[in-house]
Amino acid sequence: METPDTQRTYHETEAEYNLPNDSAEHARLEDQASGFAELMHGNIIHAPLTNPERLLDIGCGTGVVTHNFSSLFPSATIYGVDLTPVPAIRPDTPTNICYIQGDVKKLAQTDPRLAAGSLDYVFSRLLICGMTDWARYIKDVVALRLKPGGWAEVQDLDYVFWLHGQACSGEWRWLKALRKGALRKDLDLDCGSNAAKYMREAGLVDVRVQEYGIPFGKWATKDRPETERLGAHQVREMPGIFWNMIPRVVEGLGLPEEEVKELQMESRKCLAEEEGKQWRLYITVGRRPLS
Repeated sequence: METPDTQRTYHETEAEYNLPNDSAEHARLEDQASGFAELMHGNIIHAPLTNPERLLDIGCGTGVVTHNFSSLFPSATIYGVDLTPVPAIRPDTPTNICYIQGDVKKLAQTDPRLAAGSLDYVFSRLLICGMTDWARYIKDVVALRLKPGGWAEVQDLDYVFWLHGQACSGEWRWLKALRKGALRKDLDLDCGSNAAKYMREAGLVDVRVQEYGIPFGKWATKDRPETERLGAHQVREMPGIFWNMIPRVVEGLGLPEEEVKELQMESRKCLAEEEGKQWRLYITVGRRPLS
């Protein structure tokens, strides 16, 4: 886990993205992806796909999920889009993968590979820290790219924390400030649970949601062994992630530097391992109507 003084590098982009983009983050993303695969018992895709020909992984990061899609559908073309180049951490890129660098909202308007009505499946995971105007994104980027009958899948969080089944984070001062700053930046810190609404508003049908509880720590391992890796990841990595995120998201709120530091310190206490503490990942799928 990074220390409070760790220097990080970030995407050089106009898009609103508040997580680092460096080798330490790449390693974290790889470990996180392995944890999600274990949590989902290896079944990353929840939409009922049948012989898809063209798939899109939005915010593909290190390309770990993109490569998974490539293996599952070797005859399909897989596009992976990210703000910065996919790091060269794998020996080669399968011939059916094509990486595209840029802001997907802009690419959707300019890149013929992402033409309207051309994709069988559009996937994203954990865009909570960087996607703005979710309603427009789902309508104009995701739903509009799908062929009739094509599926969208959003895997994302709410920044709501639970303790023994009850929401426990409503009065956390640092999270209140984070939400206030996020609102100014047009980020949705409840995009996980809101994705179903956005899909329905965009005209998608057969919308359904599946929830996964992600523990903070290994306390759930006895009953849910599939959570062990991801639970350990939360307590090891999330305090540092939020430590670095808080100043970036609350900028513009006029908070003095000392108060921002207090919020950072409070976040570390709140995100410590505790039996019964978790947050929720929402898996939302929806289909474009056939007509």
